[in-house]
Amino acid sequence: MRMRSRLLASASLVSAACLTFAAVCPAVAQRPAATPVPMMAPDTSWVARSALYEVFVRDFSPAGTLRGVREGLGRIQASGADVIWLMPVQPLGVLRRKGPLGSPYALRDYRAIDPAYGTPDDFRALVQAAHARGLKVILDWVPDHTSWDAAWITEHPDWYVRNARGDISVPIDDKGKLTDWTDVAQLDYHNAELRRTMIATMRWWLEEYQLDGFRVDVAGFIPADFWRETIAALRAAVPRPILMLAEFGAYDWHRAGFDLTYSWDSYNRLKAVWGGAPATTFVQREVGDMDSMPAGGMRMRFTTNHDETAWDNPPVLRFYGSAGARAAFVAAALLPGRPLLYNGQEIESAQTLGLFVRDPVDWNQPRAAQARAFYRRVVQLARTDTAFTRGAFSGIATGDTANVIAYRRGDAVVLVNARNRDLRVAVTGFAVNGARDLLSSRTLRGDTLTLPAYGALVLTRRGGR
Repeated sequence: MRMRSRLLASASLVSAACLTFAAVCPAVAQRPAATPVPMMAPDTSWVARSALYEVFVRDFSPAGTLRGVREGLGRIQASGADVIWLMPVQPLGVLRRKGPLGSPYALRDYRAIDPAYGTPDDFRALVQAAHARGLKVILDWVPDHTSWDAAWITEHPDWYVRNARGDISVPIDDKGKLTDWTDVAQLDYHNAELRRTMIATMRWWLEEYQLDGFRVDVAGFIPADFWRETIAALRAAVPRPILMLAEFGAYDWHRAGFDLTYSWDSYNRLKAVWGGAPATTFVQREVGDMDSMPAGGMRMRFTTNHDETAWDNPPVLRFYGSAGARAAFVAAALLPGRPLLYNGQEIESAQTLGLFVRDPVDWNQPRAAQARAFYRRVVQLARTDTAFTRGAFSGIATGDTANVIAYRRGDAVVLVNARNRDLRVAVTGFAVNGARDLLSSRTLRGDTLTLPAYGALVLTRRGGR
């Protein structure tokens, strides 16, 4: 939802409350153990070969509407992605809103379309147009909280978490601490009626608009037993595979039924390497993460998303220019999992795209066509090359473990220079001479190779194609 440091309690809220988690949120603290729900095995027939493109409707087009997204479907398809993740499209709250336009995660009505974005027919037309192009559409879902002027506040006040004073609470994170999300009120999943309503509402969107799944905002703030029940119900409700993406990183959420979880730790490790940390530690930690991953679980791989761009700078700034951004994307996107692009990343826009304002993407970036072609090639490899759809993952030794990220995926080797200077590198266990770079189609000669500043190679010894 927001930058993770903002999941911590604001000092003013905590000092004012001076309460334990159980006192702040007795309903949550006393949640009973749930009856186990049989899990259906996720059908990942297309999920495991997907690539996501996140769209902030407000900023994607000059109009900032659903029609603007529909008219821009060609742009999304040109990036190589085949799954459109739409950030929330429902009406936003006004009471206690942040910024001039409010957070896209402060929803007032779960079953409506924000008039600023268009009509239900506009949303239906967008989904149909995407499907006609062979694209899937998933919707950002916000089950943890509503705006303060949501109808549920007055119609179902018992659906909300209360603090020790009896007041409805702002959200409490997974560690039991108050957040600074003062624009929203936390729902209480101790309430069985709320649970039933939330499941029914998610099912309604799948059936009414033929959606292909959900990205779930702060999924880890909600009990895992709810997700076991919900995901089983949703998969049983529609006769097609759906994608379930959790904004959370714990393995338990895969066991609850989610296909994808966030790779925040990977993103932070990647930033650390760009800041000078040894490159070899990045791969070692990724291997450990994958060794611990439950069967069928996947990470969503990113170098930005709506939080990171808004609070931590877009990749072209965060990774020190175009070459650095591209190298970082190669390193992340070709790891086991599914890659993500966000709102103009593929044309290397340097815009920060804040969450509470409107800042339309400037699609007329210098060298936009060249950048898009590069990102498309990497995404295509991640989606269609068997080395990256099902290839085994392991580290591979080079003569420069401090500066070069190096790993093997199936019969391919990924090499990324994380430094702003040329490096001469030898690779152990892979014959460089005669290998072909899948990014450039160039055949290498010699037993060592030169990686230019922030350069990347994806090598294979297959025949050309």
